[in-house]
Amino acid sequence: MGALRGALSFTRFFVRGELPDGFRDRFMKNIKLRKFEPLTAEDEESERSGWCVIDRVFDLEFDHEKVFYNSYLNLGLRVDRWRVPPALLKAQLQEAEEELKAKKGLNKLGRAQKADLKQRITIRLRKRTLPTMRAYDLSWNLDTGVLLFWSNSRRLHDELAALFEKTFGLNIVPESPFMAAVECGLTDEQLYVLRGVEETIFFTQNAKRIGE
Repeated sequence: MGALRGALSFTRFFVRGELPDGFRDRFMKNIKLRKFEPLTAEDEESERSGWCVIDRVFDLEFDHEKVFYNSYLNLGLRVDRWRVPPALLKAQLQEAEEELKAKKGLNKLGRAQKADLKQRITIRLRKRTLPTMRAYDLSWNLDTGVLLFWSNSRRLHDELAALFEKTFGLNIVPESPFMAAVECGLTDEQLYVLRGVEETIFFTQNAKRIGE
């Protein structure tokens, strides 16, 4: 969602590190290794993320033309989640526990028995639905090192940073006034002074203070 549809809500990152020789082929190989793998009802995890082709959430077959456009590398971060209604899971689990106790003549079930029942019921409920699916666009200018990610979610930023480092061997740093100054080429002395600047909050004289 975002890049190819003109959405304006994105977060800017700076990519730290040097591009290796032959990076396009190397990156393509690593992208394929970390492409999205669809969830199954039997999976222990309830959420999974990985790369997909930008603006094509179901396209997991990568080639250079789909990923590289001039000096840009474009991808989608696909995130799928199983969402089983907690109330439904609880109700069916209670029913299954009562049936098992009656069948085996037990007054109480052990922890392992409860865990096994919960897993089986969760799988059964998952098979009745589909996981939720979202894809978030990413566009990386390989010349400038600026990366745009079409999400403002802090949790997704962390997920992106981890997958990005595993895939490309590089770190991303979110845009901030200090990082913008670094990218502008300030001297070490100027950056030292900037580090000591305290944040200033501006408000009009007519603005009411909290509690007034």
